[in-house]
Amino acid sequence: MIESWVINDDSRVPVSSEMVPEALRSRIGGGQLETWLTSSSGRLLAFVTNTERAMVMLLEGEGDPGERGSGVERRVRPLQRAGRRVSG
Repeated sequence: MIESWVINDDSRVPVSSEMVPEALRSRIGGGQLETWLTSSSGRLLAFVTNTERAMVMLLEGEGDPGERGSGVERRVRPLQRAGRRVSG
């Protein structure tokens, strides 16, 4: 089954991977620096930025500590889970 994603506080219509960057740019331009997406399988994806840096977190569901990545100038740090590095 293909996983689909919706932006939590927008329409419940799934967004394609091609549309996500433009949706994020539009939201950031409007002052919304945090965006949460929910997948059809219940996973959560958070994108948080201060317009200079960004952090992305993937959670398997409510209460999951999640995996995260953050970057400066397009350099991304390795994913971490609950404060420790995730290999791979």
